[in-house]
Amino acid sequence: MTQLELVIPLRGSAPGRDGRRLDAALSTWRTAVAASADACLLLAADTRVVATSRPARQILGLGPDIDIVMPRFLDAGLRFLDFTAGAHPLVDAELARLAPVQALQTDALERSLMRIERRGVHRTFDVTASPLHSPPRLDAIGALAFLTPIGPA
Repeated sequence: MTQLELVIPLRGSAPGRDGRRLDAALSTWRTAVAASADACLLLAADTRVVATSRPARQILGLGPDIDIVMPRFLDAGLRFLDFTAGAHPLVDAELARLAPVQALQTDALERSLMRIERRGVHRTFDVTASPLHSPPRLDAIGALAFLTPIGPA
């Protein structure tokens, strides 16, 4: 029996010459996310951040140029931490379990907690991410993630 495995690189170098093109089906989503009053972000299938809402940029501490630079989610300048008292940085295996990345890997709705450090302050978010499709293609073209802060700012 043949076994197929979908592998999405967690970290990568800058996209190649053709790697910056977006799936045309993401353009409508990109517009909606950019105008959203909710804290949300849009990832392409290769985990690049292609759109963020203003509230998401504010709570995550991301610059307004992130939608132009389009870094991979895990290389966007966020420091992901575990939930121990020591607040250690997550290793690659743990990073793969973050809801936005997991939604692309499993092609299913995912939810997880995410703890980040911003300017020495630890923040926790409840993150729900959904894969996005463009029929007749079967693979996800991206993922839409909503972030809800938990606790005081």
